[in-house]
Amino acid sequence: MAAISPFSDRAENVPANNFDLEKVSIYTIEEKNQNNDYNESQQQQQQHTLEKDPSEIVQHDALYIYNTVVSGIDEASIVEPLPDNILNDIPDGGYGWAIVVAGFLGNFIMFGIASIWGLFSQAYATSVLEGKASTLALMTVGSVTNVCLNVLSPVSILTARFGTRFNYALGSVLMVLGVILTGFSYEIWHIYLTQGVLYGFGCAFVYMSIASVIPQWFSKKRAFAMGICASGTGLGGLCLSPLSNYLIQKYGIGWAYHILGFFALGVAAVGTILIKDRLPRSYRIKQQQKMKKSPIDFSMFKVVNFNIWLIGAVISLMGYLAPLFYIPKYAAEIGINEYDSSNLLSVLLAMSAIGRIGLGLLADYIGRLNMFIIGSALSGIFSFVIWPFASSYNILLVYCILWGITCGLYYALAAPITASVVGLEKLSSGLSILFIFSAISAMGTPISSAIQEATLNNGYIGIQMFVGAVYVLGSIICIILKYRLTGSLFSIY
Repeated sequence: MAAISPFSDRAENVPANNFDLEKVSIYTIEEKNQNNDYNESQQQQQQHTLEKDPSEIVQHDALYIYNTVVSGIDEASIVEPLPDNILNDIPDGGYGWAIVVAGFLGNFIMFGIASIWGLFSQAYATSVLEGKASTLALMTVGSVTNVCLNVLSPVSILTARFGTRFNYALGSVLMVLGVILTGFSYEIWHIYLTQGVLYGFGCAFVYMSIASVIPQWFSKKRAFAMGICASGTGLGGLCLSPLSNYLIQKYGIGWAYHILGFFALGVAAVGTILIKDRLPRSYRIKQQQKMKKSPIDFSMFKVVNFNIWLIGAVISLMGYLAPLFYIPKYAAEIGINEYDSSNLLSVLLAMSAIGRIGLGLLADYIGRLNMFIIGSALSGIFSFVIWPFASSYNILLVYCILWGITCGLYYALAAPITASVVGLEKLSSGLSILFIFSAISAMGTPISSAIQEATLNNGYIGIQMFVGAVYVLGSIICIILKYRLTGSLFSIY
């Protein structure tokens, strides 16, 4: 794909072959603001000249610099297309690997802490909040975190002009405060405000920082880089689950949260130092102004295929949180000790990290929508046929391994599938809508709790059937989407 980008600068002594990219970009915006009556015919004439000689520099009342590049951007990008003038030198490595480390560390803390809420909820239910909070109330805390993460993510656009490092740092501070303050909580509503809202709000800033910075540094290796970042989610849970269980047993819930908070502060500080933008500040300001005018394109709701994808993705995702939060509680019910229970959760989250990388790469060959359909269907089947019969540690371990591999494909494939459905030009708006509507999926946990309360002897069969049903239903809806897009059930898409 060839893209042509014109730039202007009234400073005639700017070298033609060695100019400051950010400086020229800023001059471009100022030039445009000062010349509202710019002659459109001159632009067309210069465009005609450019088609003959793309590298030609034409000076007419100002110095115009042209550059033709081949874009490496693909559907894996989850931000607006990059400025054409710097697409030709995306490093695909170099300092970009430091950015990947920053993304990995952010996901390690952000989703690592969020995914082990099941351990803390079980500890609260048997100590501080025993008799004060129901299972439904406790499980909803994790849902509140997820809702804040999804709904508040677009808010980070308002601070985009300050750069990725600012957003990453701000989100990290809010997350750390949320964790530390939770340690002082002794009522359920305290936890809603700290672990739920404050921590979730911080996650929104960190999440969008990572999502927006990786495509600035990678093109051909973007999927691999995003996979490494996403693996921090599972590995965070793998490490923090046994650590948190040890801290709870030795120091109690309060100090466990305090120690975890300061640990998160140190990890986030390293990520903040490493992360930085490659795009010029002028472009960030321009993008922020654009998003302020129209952060969401509501006309996209008229696109039937996008609506089908939205419904299928959200329904499938409703089954994701319940097993994460209920595995420790279920393990205790069947006689598994707390140490082995935390190990089960660690294995599940580790398998999730492996699945996101491995199946994400496989999706490049068999089709991303195909992979999402297969992963959702298998997650549902495992919940139907394995979890209900998991009456021992070994059987539950098998479920954690298999379900863990397939359960989290939404987070690896949501962006490229959305790009395939709506196109790159509407990707930013499409993802904003998808993130907001994904908050609905957090209702899966309180629904599961309500089902359990209505089940005889508070059994888990209702939860298991619910999780399996929403995954399979989401898969069926996406099969319908694929047929509409390709006219075939067996094509690669």
